[in-house]
Amino acid sequence: ESMRMSALVEDLLTLARMDQGPKMEIKPVNLSELVSDAVESARAAGPGHPITLDAGSEIYALGDANRIHQVIANLLANARVHTPVGTQIRVAVSQNDKEVLVSVSDNGPGLSDADREKIFERFYRVDPSRQRSSQEGSGLGLSIVDAVMRSHGGHVSVDSKLGEGSTFTLHFPLN
Repeated sequence: ESMRMSALVEDLLTLARMDQGPKMEIKPVNLSELVSDAVESARAAGPGHPITLDAGSEIYALGDANRIHQVIANLLANARVHTPVGTQIRVAVSQNDKEVLVSVSDNGPGLSDADREKIFERFYRVDPSRQRSSQEGSGLGLSIVDAVMRSHGGHVSVDSKLGEGSTFTLHFPLN
């Protein structure tokens, strides 16, 4: 209970800091390398969920490496927590003319239209009957993802259908 409360307080502090105008160290970040590191950590934390990675060679975006790592770790943790053991998770890093994209996909239970509309709100939780591991989250992880991406001048999107899985995509502008 103490660890859960500590995690909740830390998440709240992170959001409060982001609301006040984040103090971030903005510099070029090798997203291919950073995402690869986050995936390796996720594989160790959740060996029951096979994770594939397509990170290309060196794809860069401007940002704060620590905050970006936190965002990717949050998305990977959500994919593990909200899907049954054995669910495949796919991570990809790509770039087009306008932005750099990092996507985290799974073929788990997916989200309803109503849940997709509210998923980034603070403390919002989807239907409690959904699959969850014993690790109860704070309900702030996706709010943190959204706040960090907005502070980078980008955004996060979600594409999901019930019974078909979800894809969360981070959009970093090329400026």
